[in-house]
Amino acid sequence: MCLGTDGPASNNTLDMFETIKVAALLQKLIYTDASVLSAYETLKMATVNGAKALDLDKNIGSLEVGKKADLTLIDLSKPHLKPLHNIYASIVYAAHGSDVDTVIVDGKILMENRQVKTLDEQAVMEKAEKTAFDLLSR
Repeated sequence: MCLGTDGPASNNTLDMFETIKVAALLQKLIYTDASVLSAYETLKMATVNGAKALDLDKNIGSLEVGKKADLTLIDLSKPHLKPLHNIYASIVYAAHGSDVDTVIVDGKILMENRQVKTLDEQAVMEKAEKTAFDLLSR
């Protein structure tokens, strides 16, 4: 089982952290058992299991010698992520996309210190907004 986001089917947020949290909480609700689906297993659903589902786990999905490395660095110093007793639980139940500080894809820094390096973020948002309105007016 793996997790992902894809726009409207993801409740429009594209926030993997929200998707991870909802997946974990829904299992606990459905089975009325707080121990169902640990935070660690839920996080694996969003990382290594996605690579396995796409049959790409020999090249991506975990940090190992010879694999491509995509990294998301989370700012764990924020108040809502304290105290940090269990890093997996903090990421699954408390982290948000806005906590991401740096993103590195295949060795290339795409975002650093919350600043996107590879595109004009404002221009992209404006174009997306215009495109959405154009689609709705058809």
